[in-house]
Amino acid sequence: MAYADKCLGAWAGQMVGVCYGEPYQFQSNGRPILAPLKPWQPDMVEGALRQDDVYVELTFLAALEEHGLNITPEQAGRAFAETPYPLWHANLCGRQNVRNGIMPPRSGRPAYNRHCDDIDFQIEADVFGIICPGLPRESNRLCDVFGHIMNYGDGVYGGMFVAGMYTEAFFESQDVMKVIQAGLSCIPPQSTYYRCIADTLAWCQAYPHDWVAAWNEVERSYNDDNDCMPGNPYNIDAKLNGAYAVIGLIYGQGDLMRTMDICIRCGQASDSSAANAAGIVGCMKGYQGLDPGIVAGIPLIAHERFLGSDYTVRTLVRSCQRVAELVIHRAGGEVNDQEYVFIRQQPTPPQGLEQWENKERAIRVPVTTNEVELWNKQWRVVRANSSFKGGHYPAAYGRENVLMVNPITPDSPAAIETWLRVPETPHPQLNVEVASDGQHGDFLLKIFISNQLAREVVVSTAGQFTTEKVDVQALPNTAVLVRIEFHANDWSVEAGYLKDVSIK
Repeated sequence: MAYADKCLGAWAGQMVGVCYGEPYQFQSNGRPILAPLKPWQPDMVEGALRQDDVYVELTFLAALEEHGLNITPEQAGRAFAETPYPLWHANLCGRQNVRNGIMPPRSGRPAYNRHCDDIDFQIEADVFGIICPGLPRESNRLCDVFGHIMNYGDGVYGGMFVAGMYTEAFFESQDVMKVIQAGLSCIPPQSTYYRCIADTLAWCQAYPHDWVAAWNEVERSYNDDNDCMPGNPYNIDAKLNGAYAVIGLIYGQGDLMRTMDICIRCGQASDSSAANAAGIVGCMKGYQGLDPGIVAGIPLIAHERFLGSDYTVRTLVRSCQRVAELVIHRAGGEVNDQEYVFIRQQPTPPQGLEQWENKERAIRVPVTTNEVELWNKQWRVVRANSSFKGGHYPAAYGRENVLMVNPITPDSPAAIETWLRVPETPHPQLNVEVASDGQHGDFLLKIFISNQLAREVVVSTAGQFTTEKVDVQALPNTAVLVRIEFHANDWSVEAGYLKDVSIK
């Protein structure tokens, strides 16, 4: 059946794209990759079983199978909140919000989720296009429900754009521009996301044989520092990485390897832009239309489950088909043993406009004290001389319940403080369990006791937690004011991770 072949092609494209791009993820930020890429090996696709670009979508599919197409935002949010697998950025914050009673759509709004313009929903919205062939209004409706668990505004529009391209890819096998325009018609023309993609298309047209020239224009106009990691060239903004997927599609012209190659070379979230673009090409061509040498590894893992899911490649297509048939019925179509009969929908953007206003200002003032309270209600942000940027992580670097903190500027630290009681022990010590970023980051840690600097040390532990110990000169059973400051060292990947602070 044509649907099943296109559906399998879409999933195969995503799986290959994410695994081909994974070694380059955030390895080239703000500069294109021009050196040769490692050759694709079919057995690399096994890694797709553990990629968030795939397994998050399967949670959404399972929720639709359980609750039906009229699933409520709260039902969708609770299904997401129950997942055990690793998450990051908007997904992580959105899931934690729901677990703490902040339900969609609030869980994705800027007031509760500083990652709301990040790429998260964009990389997991493919499934909504896959189950809505030719029905972009239906895909938009489902994106509205699920996308607001973790995103808002451009973060949701990115998902609608991707899903909309899939809905068209079921009926178009050659013209990538037609597919892109269908996706673009699903989002508000007034949005920043729309403007970014429209500009990208114009630059691709202006430089028809030079993707680097088009990339340079995108970089100059849209790779700003107004993202969830200010002061860092790492940029996980949805529209920027969406533009990279479009560059791959335009210059790849339906060739799967060429499309992925260019997406990866654009840098930043290389695995995610490659997965979106390759999935769309896979849907356009169908599984039978893909090079057997590229997808040869998929049958070898077709019986294995995706992380956090009961789905395998073998069961996934049939599940998508069951839900797609429900969507077709909902849109007034018919399903019989030989064919699907329905009237294709014209894409329509959502009414109104969601846009994170004053974003540049918002990301440089305190994130809600909610995140500090999630870590430890005893602590507070020091408001007198410091702002706070960071987040609560249920788990990081092998520890549970971790607070991540970034300095504000190269000269301004972030700081938190609390009162701690001194125990009746012979030589009490303050223990501060910290780690630096897992790749190449460091920061300057300053520990104050009763407003006196007690320890100053550069923490450069590559994701390994260490305990800084400081003698406490105070009477037993009295309380001392402890302040922890996170200073920049060389203003390059300055994140500090704080597990625990105690006096023993």
